[in-house]
Amino acid sequence: MDAYWLDAEHSIRYREEIENTAVNAQLIQAYLQQSDDFITSSLHFCAVTAHLFCIDGLVKDSVVDENILSAFHELDAFKTCKSEKEAVKLIESGLVNHTSVKKVGSLKAAVEGILSANFVMVFNACRCAFVFDVKGFNARSIEEPESEGVIKGSKDGFTDPIRLNTAIVRRHIRSHHLVIEQIEIGTVSKTTVALIFMQNIANPSLVQTVRERITGADITSLVSLGQLEKAISAKQFALVPTVMHTERADKLCANVLNGKVAVLTDGYPVGFITPANLAMFMQAPEDYAASPLYASFVRIIRYICLAVNLLLPALYIAVANFSCEILPAKLAQSIMQAKFGMPFSTFTEVVLMLIAFEVLIESGLRLPNGVGQAVSIVSGLIVGDAAVSAKLASPAVVMLTAIAGITSFVLPYQSLANALRVIRFGLVFAAAAGGLYAVGIGITILIFYFNSIENFGLPYLTPFSTGSVRTWVQDTFIRRLRSGQKD
Repeated sequence: MDAYWLDAEHSIRYREEIENTAVNAQLIQAYLQQSDDFITSSLHFCAVTAHLFCIDGLVKDSVVDENILSAFHELDAFKTCKSEKEAVKLIESGLVNHTSVKKVGSLKAAVEGILSANFVMVFNACRCAFVFDVKGFNARSIEEPESEGVIKGSKDGFTDPIRLNTAIVRRHIRSHHLVIEQIEIGTVSKTTVALIFMQNIANPSLVQTVRERITGADITSLVSLGQLEKAISAKQFALVPTVMHTERADKLCANVLNGKVAVLTDGYPVGFITPANLAMFMQAPEDYAASPLYASFVRIIRYICLAVNLLLPALYIAVANFSCEILPAKLAQSIMQAKFGMPFSTFTEVVLMLIAFEVLIESGLRLPNGVGQAVSIVSGLIVGDAAVSAKLASPAVVMLTAIAGITSFVLPYQSLANALRVIRFGLVFAAAAGGLYAVGIGITILIFYFNSIENFGLPYLTPFSTGSVRTWVQDTFIRRLRSGQKD
């Protein structure tokens, strides 16, 4: 994909040809006339001719007609205009009633203005153009994000146009300290990215580093949010997510008010939050809408589910194969009886059932919502029951696979749950190789690895790896009791 875009950029010689060329209507037509959605026309008033350009479907036709073109036929100043130079001065003086208009002189600025959903008026003799911001393409309405639903909380989620998303942020944070900085990335796609932070709270060095990573990203065309996430991540190939993504405006704004930096991308209903650590991925927006006691209880449950999801299959293999004597006699006897007559080893059973569970998850995601849910539930029941009946897997393995799978869905952010499911396979292989001893070594290596991840100066295991035991429970296991503060 990257090679294709590089070839395309080289073939049209975009930068070399129009970077320093003065604006000209004929050159604009030469660049864009091959597209059927490119609209061009002429406006004649008195002795002056202006050339008009826009992309069909990206501008509001009614605003162009009523606010811009009508002025040239209704105002006496334009009716008696004798030259382009005089017309340009009249527009600069504000006779055309429009809130956002910019005068440009280069061909590059005019072409990019057209492609960025603006209405452009070109005066050839004066070698200048006026770019009117009249964006009017259709967009999805503001809806509650399906992946981050809450019962008691804000229901507005991000949508596709970046300007609508920044307006949602402004509605939540009505402060003059809020800064929304617009950056353009992608040498071909020219995608707009918004950097959002509180000027009086965010660390200036953090803001500068995020800005440099975005502007310095080697991106030819932004066709996936993964490209931008990779550019601002602490580690390019980290096992766990180091940048939080959210579709909820309240979650993004809460983190911005806590000194974090947020990034919105035009065309995508997702915002990035950085820096992020493990504790942030274990919190849900609704924690701050519930009572502190209940929210703290749910958070402790989440951490328990994280441990169960990560360790249960590996511990079962380690105990069943190497350390069965540590179990109560009746439990050990029950496990041995369940395994009697099974053709596969415990390790093979667990791996096959975990893979089957992953396949069911993928099939449920790729199918339409209604069908996907039905397929996942029915397939899970049928596969589990058939595996036990055919004695291909013991009931204990089916049960622990189901428990490990269900606990992964308790975690608020599925990007973290997905990473833990992959790490779980590594611990399973370690348990099969060396039992509890190998599992302990694997957990130790995992802790050291997590602690080695530093995202913009913030250790990934903060506050567990820093500070005293007292700081471990401050808005991590226990929700902060003081109101009005969020993470």
